[in-house]
Amino acid sequence: MIRSAWVWLGRCLLSLLLTLSPPLAVAAMSPGEHLQQLLVAGRQGVLPGVMIEQWTDLQRLYEQRDWQLIWSDANGAPLAMRRQQLAAWVVLSHAHGLDPRDYGVERLSYAGAGYADLPSSLALSAAGSVPQLSGEVLLNDLLMSHAFIRLAQDLSGSRLDLSQIDPLWRLPPKSLDPVALLQRLEQGVSVDQLLSELLPRSAEYARLVTLHQELTLQAQQPYQPAELPTGLLRAGDRHPGVVQLRDWLSHQGVLNAAESSLEEEARYTDRVAEAVRQYQQQQGLKVDGIYGPDTRAAMLTSPAQKLQQVRANLARWRALPVSLGDRYLLVRTASFSLDLVEQGQVVERHAIITGRPARPSLSFATEVDKLILNPSWTVPFRLAVEDLLPKQQQDPDYFERLGIEVLALQDGHWKPVDSASIDWSGLSRQNFRYLLRQRPGPHNSLGRIRFGMANPHSIFLHDTPQQSLFEARSRAFSSGCIRVQGIGQLAQTLLGEASLETQLSEETTRHLPLAQPLPVYLVYLSVWVDEQQQAHFYADLYGTDARMNAVLGPQPQPPSPQLMQLAQKLLKK
Repeated sequence: MIRSAWVWLGRCLLSLLLTLSPPLAVAAMSPGEHLQQLLVAGRQGVLPGVMIEQWTDLQRLYEQRDWQLIWSDANGAPLAMRRQQLAAWVVLSHAHGLDPRDYGVERLSYAGAGYADLPSSLALSAAGSVPQLSGEVLLNDLLMSHAFIRLAQDLSGSRLDLSQIDPLWRLPPKSLDPVALLQRLEQGVSVDQLLSELLPRSAEYARLVTLHQELTLQAQQPYQPAELPTGLLRAGDRHPGVVQLRDWLSHQGVLNAAESSLEEEARYTDRVAEAVRQYQQQQGLKVDGIYGPDTRAAMLTSPAQKLQQVRANLARWRALPVSLGDRYLLVRTASFSLDLVEQGQVVERHAIITGRPARPSLSFATEVDKLILNPSWTVPFRLAVEDLLPKQQQDPDYFERLGIEVLALQDGHWKPVDSASIDWSGLSRQNFRYLLRQRPGPHNSLGRIRFGMANPHSIFLHDTPQQSLFEARSRAFSSGCIRVQGIGQLAQTLLGEASLETQLSEETTRHLPLAQPLPVYLVYLSVWVDEQQQAHFYADLYGTDARMNAVLGPQPQPPSPQLMQLAQKLLKK
């Protein structure tokens, strides 16, 4: 049964990549000459029904191969395994948030529960007969190569430059040489291996793909918003709508239906509040167990809306390097968390505070190469004139009380000046000529530890004296830098055997180099899936999910479950 399904899938690829134009006469031309003629005609747009963008790549590809075919042998017989694996990957591209139609899947013809018969000439090819090198054989080779190239570019994240979509994205665009990639087929590397190697190796990406598949199935069902109560509900309250709320929480798996049935249905009990608390934690809401407008709005979010959010985050993952390294820090700026990952395993997870929407944290990559203990803080110009100057104008002792010294440029050097000698009332952005620097101490905005990570954005990971802010669920409070809860523990892990406590006992500023620089990736990830397969959704803090989805477009039509299963069996995924 499975074998016949695989044969069927191989035949589907032949149908999938069949041009809509009539057969082209080969005449007396060699296959190479005919391929060149097809490429010329394609560039001129005179091949009916052929939608190809990468003519330059195709030209270079076949020139380097001395005009030999890729998906058929020298006699025109199909290379079945290559074609079947390409067909399977085209189908499975949907699981990664891509549109199989971009690679020709719409050429599969559906007929009721089964599939339409293939054209007789192609059916013979699929059955094993050796056709002549007709124009269809040559053109189909071009079409399959084009499908591979475009799919490889999308899977590798090299076709979409996120910096053109997201103004906060600062990671360099990725590049891929699809011609060099396809040439590896002649070295015995399979289509499956070539495409698999392009995907992120992080287990978190794989879990996000699984979530996308689950939501795809849910989104195909008619969506009827639940009839949930309005207003506020706290433990002990009674409301008729709690009956529907209990049922909804049970379906989400956060409320035990059997245990819930033993309680008064209309009462918002401690058990119900705990279930709401669990749900709030998953959704990036304030975790207080109180049912209110924000919690209700999240509960009414449709699977289709969640699917779009996951799709945007999958695209961000593919825009990152395939491998983030054996040891690295992943900072999820949209979901307020930081992971220290070693050999693919999370060894520490920390809550963080990120930039508020008016001063968002950027997405970029850098390295931590040292720890700075008892750091001073040189205040960025924007913060100096927009935040600190107005406070000093209202309170002449503000700078002195917070340990902020004022420096002025004298003879080419910044030198301290007496803040009391300055008429602060007459200063503004236009005439502010001072440098503000906060001395180490209990009031220092960077706390007692800052990670040295060179970058042109003046964004760092650091401590904070305002520890109470970590109690909030949505923690967009900073001016762009990342405040890390429990940064002392993380610093000690990075420092190794040396005692951080001993190093911190001195009040002077100290720089402790790390044995090896540690890669850091700050990425706007608004959805992630933890090691227990629990999905965590967060609000689109900076509006970049919306920008991404505007470019990605509507959700693509998913292949049938039957076709997805066959593709997975073929690739044994």
